[in-house]
Amino acid sequence: MNNEEYNIFAIVHDLWEKKFFLGFCAFIPAIIALIVSLLIPERYTSETTFLAPEVAAGGGIIQTPFGGFSNSGMSQGAITSQAVIALLQSDIMLKELIEHFNLMKLYRFKEERSAIEFVKEEMTHIEFISDKGIIKILVESPSPEKSKAILEFYINNLKRLNEEFKLTTEIPILKIISPPYIPEEDSFPNTKLNVITAGFLGLMIGLLYTYLKSKF
Repeated sequence: MNNEEYNIFAIVHDLWEKKFFLGFCAFIPAIIALIVSLLIPERYTSETTFLAPEVAAGGGIIQTPFGGFSNSGMSQGAITSQAVIALLQSDIMLKELIEHFNLMKLYRFKEERSAIEFVKEEMTHIEFISDKGIIKILVESPSPEKSKAILEFYINNLKRLNEEFKLTTEIPILKIISPPYIPEEDSFPNTKLNVITAGFLGLMIGLLYTYLKSKF
């Protein structure tokens, strides 16, 4: 048996002797992560997807380094994807959403601006996927039913604001290809991932401790 084989055997033997210690190092963080994950309020994410107005009108995707759409097929005064997203993220949209769902009271906000920023940055995610020609809206909230309801509010209020501001005569303003739905499982926290990650990190710390202890 050469030195390399002997060293490997010695390392494996040493780790086997410390199996209970290493198991403890992995088990305790995993249990802590499980408890913390169960204590964190669950959040549910619903989403809806619709065609970008340029694509819905028959336009094509422009193959440029920045992406984008051609306006071929769009009628005069037709709304653009940028305008749709701007309207979805506008203060007037968010103020009406906050009032409709009483979010100031629900999340205990003292200032309306704080509630607007929360909805825009934390609760709602709007993604413009140019290479697929779609716009996706995701809403995350503690209630699966409310997540779906907020998405429906966005869609319905977008139609109402379009009628009020006369942004486009195109009807419908959005061509939905994936309607809002009630999520069946929570999207946060990811309990399984948290437990596995904490257990793995605990095991790595235990191995590092074992290695350093054998050297010094």
